[in-house]
Amino acid sequence: MPPEKSYTLTAVPMGNSNAYLLTAGAFAVLVDAGCGSKIKNLEAALEQKNLKFSDIKLVILTHTHYDHVGCLPEIRERSGAKILVHEAEAGNLEKGYTPFPKGTMWFTKIISGMANGLLSSKAKYPPVKADIVIKGEYDLKDYLPGVKAQVISTPGHTAGSISVILQNEDAVVGDTLFSVMPWTVFPPFANDEKQLLKSWEKLAETGCATFYPGHGNEFPIAKLVDNYRKLSARI
Repeated sequence: MPPEKSYTLTAVPMGNSNAYLLTAGAFAVLVDAGCGSKIKNLEAALEQKNLKFSDIKLVILTHTHYDHVGCLPEIRERSGAKILVHEAEAGNLEKGYTPFPKGTMWFTKIISGMANGLLSSKAKYPPVKADIVIKGEYDLKDYLPGVKAQVISTPGHTAGSISVILQNEDAVVGDTLFSVMPWTVFPPFANDEKQLLKSWEKLAETGCATFYPGHGNEFPIAKLVDNYRKLSARI
């Protein structure tokens, strides 16, 4: 039987994307902030763990698309938590606008073109100024004491995409990986597909066994490796 983990990881559905609540004792970190108007889902997740908003000390943004930052202003107001983002997207967050990424499939290329044209207002969200702006890795020892946890850069979906690595066991990956379609974990949107595959390599090298995406359910390393082998030959 594997040893008991020193942390808990809870998926919180917040609209069409997932947020993740990470806890270690009385310490709580939130990864992503979901779609706007879905704050009640986070309230319910906190109540189930006998936690309050004030227990959240840090919010990590895997990237700054509207469906991952929608509830951020309210979460910050109610928790007082610090906000962490990659430097490549700190400006977008402060402006309250991140363009839709390029499509990786014929139909998502059409969607992306329409979204950045006729539907560009959908990419807007309430602006927020980050407290912690990172470039490379960031150790989470001050926010999840007793847990080997770090933020790493995993660009490709967007230039500032990041992932959270927990004990080299679990990885919270935002939209660097998708788990919506059963046959693939390749995201339907990505600005740099070659860079994305390099980020997949980096994630696989962490030794993590399970991956927790921004959309869909968690999946094992075997699925990532299988998809990588198929896609690396043609991208």
